[in-house]
Amino acid sequence: MKYKNIIFDFDGVLAESVQIKTQAFYKLYEPYGVNIAKKVIQHHNANGGMSRFEKFPFYHKTFLNLDLNNNDIKYLTTMFSDIVVQDVINSNEVTGATWFLKKYSNENKWIVSATPKDEIIKIIEKRNMSRFFNKIYGSPEGKISIVEKIINENYLLRDETIFLGDALSDYNAATENDIDFALRKTTENKRLFYKKTNLIRFLDFYELDKQINN
Repeated sequence: MKYKNIIFDFDGVLAESVQIKTQAFYKLYEPYGVNIAKKVIQHHNANGGMSRFEKFPFYHKTFLNLDLNNNDIKYLTTMFSDIVVQDVINSNEVTGATWFLKKYSNENKWIVSATPKDEIIKIIEKRNMSRFFNKIYGSPEGKISIVEKIINENYLLRDETIFLGDALSDYNAATENDIDFALRKTTENKRLFYKKTNLIRFLDFYELDKQINN
């Protein structure tokens, strides 16, 4: 395999946890009406890799015409975490994820997630996955700048580095940093990526393994 460095998103890539977070956003906005909740979910599904620190102010301003201060955002993100964390810890892995991580134990590996940093570290630790990764990154820092930091600080060769993601923010982080991108295909991202051609597509890690070794 030509890739010596593998960067992973988490939700929807290593774990089947996307719907858990979708349901949490719906639950938090349902008190404002079903139509509002549906608009939130529509945007959330189209912007899966966008941080909740950005989403809550955007949803309140766009759909409710309300401004949030920092305390409001902190309160909503804490509520969100309380709803989702244990369910994400308990969620099923994407088929073949652990097998893939073990097979490529000698390659450099990082997680770059839109989940808050402390939360994603806790999730990875509770899932007994920490040993597989050089380092785990989360929000509020953006994915483009995190990937740039990983490449520069570790003196990585770009043609030996790949990002595995399921959202446009993952794709943008890869393309802006001139590295390859592999899309984990889901029902949520099918429409968003159907015109894009410069990427690898996979349903599970056994399929990905075949593709990157061909």
